Amino acid sequence: MAINPQEQKPEPPTPRSTKSPLPLLALLLLVAACAAGGTWYFLTKIQGHQPAPVPATIINKAEIQNVEGPSPPMQAVGEDLPIEQLSTDEEVIPPTTVPIELNPQQQCKQLSDKLLTFFNHLDSEPYIQEFKLNQPVLHHFNQLTAKLLANPPVVSRESDDLYTILTNMAHFFRIIGRRNILLIKSILDRERDKIEDVAAELYDWTLVNRCRDDTLQMQAPLDQVYEYAGFFLNTMGGRSYLFRRDSRSRLLVNYYAILIVDQANKANINRY
Repeated sequence: MAINPQEQKPEPPTPRSTKSPLPLLALLLLVAACAAGGTWYFLTKIQGHQPAPVPATIINKAEIQNVEGPSPPMQAVGEDLPIEQLSTDEEVIPPTTVPIELNPQQQCKQLSDKLLTFFNHLDSEPYIQEFKLNQPVLHHFNQLTAKLLANPPVVSRESDDLYTILTNMAHFFRIIGRRNILLIKSILDRERDKIEDVAAELYDWTLVNRCRDDTLQMQAPLDQVYEYAGFFLNTMGGRSYLFRRDSRSRLLVNYYAILIVDQANKANINRY
């Protein structure tokens, strides 16, 4: 059956969109930006992007742990260290003080100087000048030492009779007299801070180094000094003298008396 063209109904025209194209353009730009960012990130991963270099003058403490060699000195948390302190090529060795060993002659010279200084100091003291010795203290004490060594106390069999006990108790009074006892007590009291050093120097001078000097002229043979060590350690007279002194002087005399007995043991002359 033939269709009349005039009877065909024309199709209605497509209506034109009234919406704006701007949203579509924004979406395209966003996609392009994301693609560019991803490409840049991918390229930096491939090329091995390196961080900015650390300044040459200062280095952080965290980098020190990777340096080979001995650990650097401890620093406060967060404190930066100068790069000069990071050198590990040379090991820093602190200086050591090696004591100088003196030969016997040098030791005697040193002891002589110290003892002369002490006795010169005594000569200038007003309390010494009140005793009117009319000679240097050093010469006076050398004379007293010679008297005491020439007249030793009784050490063995002291308690056999009362007379021996009494003479031992008054030994120093009989040999050197009351005035010299007061002189010695004054020195022990006024020179309390120097007596220990002087006692050590006298012991080293007479018994350890056995020095000889024309200026000091101090000599005390071991066998004669040993008599007084036994006197202070073993006799009633010697102990009574010590108990009348202060504890410091008493301990000092006991200490050196024991050292003298030890020297006598080494020399095989400890007969008491």
